[in-house]
Amino acid sequence: MIEDPDGRQLQVSAVFHQDAHYLYDNRITLIGSREKAVELLGLNTDGVIQWELYSRSDWILSNDPSYSCRQLGTGWLRTSGMTEGITIGHDSIQPFADIEILKAHTHQRAGGLGGLTAEYIFLQRPRDWRVPRINSRVPYPLRLAGSWQPIRALNIRFRLLRLAQYRDDSRTAQEQERIELPGIEIAPIGPCADETLFFAAAERLWLLLRVLLVFRFRQFIDLLAEVKAGTGSHDMTFYNVRLEPRGRDPERLDPPFFARIEPYLAKGATALLAMENNCELLHAAAYGYATSYSSGVMESRLTACIEAIERLIEAFEQYKGFTRETINRRRWKKLSKDVRREAAQLTLTQAERDAINRSLSVVPTMHLIERIVRMIKAIRHNWRKIPEEMLHRAPDMIKARNDIVHGRLIIDQNALHIEILRAQVLFERLWLGLLNCGDLDGAGWPLHMIRAHEAQQKVRNHEPNPLNS
Repeated sequence: MIEDPDGRQLQVSAVFHQDAHYLYDNRITLIGSREKAVELLGLNTDGVIQWELYSRSDWILSNDPSYSCRQLGTGWLRTSGMTEGITIGHDSIQPFADIEILKAHTHQRAGGLGGLTAEYIFLQRPRDWRVPRINSRVPYPLRLAGSWQPIRALNIRFRLLRLAQYRDDSRTAQEQERIELPGIEIAPIGPCADETLFFAAAERLWLLLRVLLVFRFRQFIDLLAEVKAGTGSHDMTFYNVRLEPRGRDPERLDPPFFARIEPYLAKGATALLAMENNCELLHAAAYGYATSYSSGVMESRLTACIEAIERLIEAFEQYKGFTRETINRRRWKKLSKDVRREAAQLTLTQAERDAINRSLSVVPTMHLIERIVRMIKAIRHNWRKIPEEMLHRAPDMIKARNDIVHGRLIIDQNALHIEILRAQVLFERLWLGLLNCGDLDGAGWPLHMIRAHEAQQKVRNHEPNPLNS
């Protein structure tokens, strides 16, 4: 059964397909006679359509009288028409349209189902998704769960998951593959009487964890499957996400992140709850930071990371209620009127008057370096050493970005590489400090490269090396 956005319905036969590199059905082919194809033309197929599998009411699927199962979803419908020919009859059964599945839901209701949990399985698979083995004697378990981490502000807890499934598909491999999928399981800390409130809190926590995961693994996070289990219910939602190969580009620079993921997610989620209104901006900042590692162009990597720093600082300023303006707007309006009055008495060209008016029309704002300094002062004193060290030559980093934006050629590629590392280290320490995770160890290799480069530059310039003092 399919239903268009206007509510018109059509019952038709269909075949589900699972293309290569997909873990679940991702496409539906509608088949039928010419009359069904003509009926389909009367539906509005411009928007997202609803589909649901037909279930016969006279079939007994379970001995439990309360058992029910519905399979439905959404998708994009594309008509392909029917084949005609001298050997094809008018009443022939043919495929005439395809549905690209966007989401597929399975709703189960039964009296024996219990337990209040929510699981979120995502792609793509990080290479260093490590779930500690706790009381597991099976060498390769299909389900491996870590230790619980509480988020007391929401009265829920979470733990890491690693789910395995086997795929035997000749289109992708000549042998059976074991595919390990990362996930997060969320459950209430104590008894929970209201399932609706729990699932709302679990959804909030997942969105926060998603932002943290983008930064931690330097990649975008696509939700693959969502499972919500309650008293007498079990709901599963699958999303149309392609499984990419796990191998990385050998030229990609991806220094290890030494901090354990559980403390980082627990501390970061607790801190993000206070900044929930700024999560979209923080998500964009984390994605920009991740792009600085995945882009193959050095100039794009630098601009992406500095833009990520600006978004991170903007989120911090909105959270703290700070402003970029150095002078009160009303005060500046009065001052600009006085300056224009004095300038009117001078003998100036029209271009000079336009330049004065243009400069007075905008309230003076803080430079990026000043905003970074203000953010560093807001984090703990013992977490400021590395960000302050990166600030020593931060003007060179910003100058390189400005040269790129304005189309100027950067000749020294080694210096450009160092400025990329400086921007990444600075973003990393500002991010961890803002989320109360400044005591966690990040990637030490970029910092070592920056210090070695600066020591080499001082030797060339005959400056004293502080590392030897």
